[in-house]
Amino acid sequence: MEKLFYNFKERIAKEHNLVEAVCLSSSEGIIFKEQFIPRNNRNIYSHSKSFTSLMVGIAIDEKKLTLDTRLVDVLKDEMDEATYKRLYNIKVKHLLTMSSGFNKALLMGERRTGVGYPDYLKFILSHELVNEPGSKFCYSNGDTYLLGRMVAKAYNEDFIRLCNEKIFFPMDIGVPMWGVDPYGYCICASELCLSIEDMNKLGILFLNKGVYNGKRIVSKQYVKMCSQEQIKTEPNSWGNYSFQFWMTPQGDGYRADGAWGQITMIWPKHDLVFSIQRPEDNRFDEFYKILKEEILDKIK
Repeated sequence: MEKLFYNFKERIAKEHNLVEAVCLSSSEGIIFKEQFIPRNNRNIYSHSKSFTSLMVGIAIDEKKLTLDTRLVDVLKDEMDEATYKRLYNIKVKHLLTMSSGFNKALLMGERRTGVGYPDYLKFILSHELVNEPGSKFCYSNGDTYLLGRMVAKAYNEDFIRLCNEKIFFPMDIGVPMWGVDPYGYCICASELCLSIEDMNKLGILFLNKGVYNGKRIVSKQYVKMCSQEQIKTEPNSWGNYSFQFWMTPQGDGYRADGAWGQITMIWPKHDLVFSIQRPEDNRFDEFYKILKEEILDKIK
């Protein structure tokens, strides 16, 4: 099975500037790593969401939250009575599965034009619910942002500081840069900057059922939930969805997935995790064609 990944690496190496770096690992550690540009802690975009999910899992393990904790019960001080009643049924599990009910992609690329400024929380909470929470998938940075605000409030601590203490330090990642909103709250859905090796560590952790270098980071139960389909997405998408992870039908895997191709694919059945960093360019379709031909169409 590893030969598929070596073949992909060899083919991609011939395509100038198509990929920045790749890394293949097993639960034991790195099998190979290839840097096509100098080592780079780059914005991994929505791959960040899977790290936010990991922090939510830790909060659940530590009984700060549950899957059924309501948004209003944690952030009620940020709401008036009408908002509290309107959003009463949104739970952690709905935010994890992008099914809050707003049915609108919030705080996506348009935030760079000032949409939502300066109070992202107030902006999200101002929206009406279109669907019953849990009933329909709609990909949104807003759902992930709300998870981060809930975790921070549950601990009464800064979200990034919590991740440093409970994820990044124990996993030898250090103190990565992570973007914040105008009030200093973590974006959570994007703007985490990591090297290819540090992206890959998330996959190694999940292959090892929540343990990294002998240290328990998150429970086996939460890892299992992340590795299973939790909600159907739109037809013709890249797969169905779990807890801030996408399902990868080929090879029975799942993945953290960011814009332009910042991807970590996890295949527990094969004890393999494969991470990719790509430039922000218009060649994604070219890249994906090679990925599909060399790996996705062949992995069973």
